[in-house]
This record gives sequence, C-alpha cells and structure tokens, in this order.
Amino acid sequence: MLMKNNLKNLVKSNFNKVYWITNPNLINIEIILEKKYFDIFVIDNEHSLISVEEIRNLIILFNSLSKPIFMRFGRFNISDAPKYLDFGIDGVIASDISNMEDLDYLKSVIYYKNIGDRGVGLGRMNKHGNNFKNYMKLYHKKLVLLPMIEQKITKNIIELIFKDEMVDGCLIGPYDLSMSIGKPGNFYSKDFKEIELHIIKMKNKYKKAAGIHFMEQNISKIKLIKKKGFNFVPILTDVQFFKIGTDKVIA
Repeated sequence: MLMKNNLKNLVKSNFNKVYWITNPNLINIEIILEKKYFDIFVIDNEHSLISVEEIRNLIILFNSLSKPIFMRFGRFNISDAPKYLDFGIDGVIASDISNMEDLDYLKSVIYYKNIGDRGVGLGRMNKHGNNFKNYMKLYHKKLVLLPMIEQKITKNIIELIFKDEMVDGCLIGPYDLSMSIGKPGNFYSKDFKEIELHIIKMKNKYKKAAGIHFMEQNISKIKLIKKKGFNFVPILTDVQFFKIGTDKVIA
C-alpha cells in the first residue's frame, strides 16, 4: 500500500511547505527535490493542461521517493479522482466546497461504501488485488482530504466542514475568495481577514490543518502566514516559483 503512514497527523500538526505543479518539468522537479525544501507535492488537475501520461509519471516518481503526492480537482473533474486514487495519490484537494451538499458529494466520489459510493478498482494502491483486504481496512484512515474555501460562506458552514470526521482541514484559495468578496486580488480586506481568522480558530478547535495558497511575490511574507497559524502552505505555482528563481526563494 502506497499511502504514507502517519501522513494525516503530519498534515494536521506540522508546518508543511507545498509545491504546486501546473506545468511539470522533470528537470525542475529534480532540482526542487534536491533542495529538500518542500514537504508535500500537489498536481493541479483543475487549472492546468497536464496530460494523463504526465500525471502517471509524476505519481510513480513521487511514490518511488516516498514523497506525499496530492491532487487538486475542480467541480468538473472530481469524478476522475478514483482512478488517480487507485494509481497512487495520497490526498485529495477539492476546489470550492461551499456547502454540506458539496462535501457530501465529494465524499460519495472518493470514499467506498458505508461512507461514499465509490466503486472498487484493482490498481497499484492495492497491488492489483494482492493487498486488497489490508488496503480496504486502512484506506479511510489514511486518505487526506482538504476541501478548499473559495467563496464567502458563513462561519457556520466553515465549522461544519471542519467538524466532519473525514476532513483533515481546509485550504483557502485566495484569488477566488477575494473575487467572491468583491475585491479581486485583495488578500487584506476585512472580510478576507475574518475568514482567515475563523479558519485558524477552527484549526485550533478541531486540531486539523489550516491552509492558504501563498501567492505573494515577496517570499519573506511566508513567515507572516506561519505566524497567523496556517500550517499547510502551497507556495505560488511551479511556473511562478521558477520565474522568481530558486536561489531567491530557497536561501
């Protein structure tokens, strides 16, 4: 079974720097891996044109190195998640979960019977059936699930999402959230800060992860994000990262 032991606890308790992949280049990824700066890797399957073959190769690479690999899905392709779960990803990041109906549908897609409606496939994760019983026993305990908050929703809904026993935390998508507030690209408005503070409060109350996709060009501000209490922090995207320059980012 490829899912990492204790990964859920690490996501909830550690400060995790996340590498966000939108335009994979194996040479760039090799450099990133050599730097040993990032803790978790995410393939963005919503805002990218990454092919299935590229995704397959990335999953095999990160599995072979025992590096946690998650995928981010949008509303339009969350139904594709099971085939990638069968193949070897450790976690699911789901865009724009704005109500409990969204969360219930998400769970129905990625979890097996008793929690969801996912069908059984024999793949790499259960060693093509040879490790099926152990895989099924541990799957629900090991899969990391992080819904994204990208709309201005009520504090009560945010708490209900955090409270769900299958959810490991929430991740703010800052640009979409700022758009829904009516202040595109403004991550310092009163409404934006209120949602940030509430997510940190829920993190502390339920002992789960609080994430925000860090999109500032000034990398030194990551320290402020950590100080606020966020502990799951995707840093820019791979393209932005190399545009700035690895030497400037990784001192």
